[in-house]
Parts: sequence; C-alpha cells; structure tokens
Amino acid sequence: MNNNYQQPHPGDSKATVALVMGILALVVSGLIFGILGIIFASQARKLGYEGGKATAGLVMSIIGLVFNAITLIVCVPILCAAL
Repeated sequence: MNNNYQQPHPGDSKATVALVMGILALVVSGLIFGILGIIFASQARKLGYEGGKATAGLVMSIIGLVFNAITLIVCVPILCAAL
C-alpha cells in the first residue's frame, strides 16, 4: 500500500482563516474582521507559511480596516452635524 498523502503545513489553516477574515473585512465589517485577519495572517507567517493565502488575507484585512476608518472619519461628523 502506497501512502503518498502529504501533511498540510502547520500555518495552512491559519492562512485560510486569514483569507476568510480578509474577505469578510471587505464585505461586512472592516474593524472586527480586519483585525482578526491581520492576527491570523501574522500567526501563519510565524509558523513559516509562505503561500499566497496569508498574504492575500493580510492585504484584504488592511484594506478593510482602511475603508472602515475612512467611513468613520467621513460619516461621524456628518451624522453629528445632522443632529
């Protein structure tokens, strides 16, 4: 019996979670999911994961955080002025 099953990299699951969090940061809420995406991407890199999933999750999480910050900076003064 030939077992050619390759074990996944230890950081692969964290990289996948970082990618999902990055997508959610862009779609749902950049503040919560963006921070979680950055944390999981950095953990995956610390474990030695060099794939694109961790990098994509990190980039999308940062973009989600920036969009959320811009939205807060623009919308909060407008809402306060309306009251």
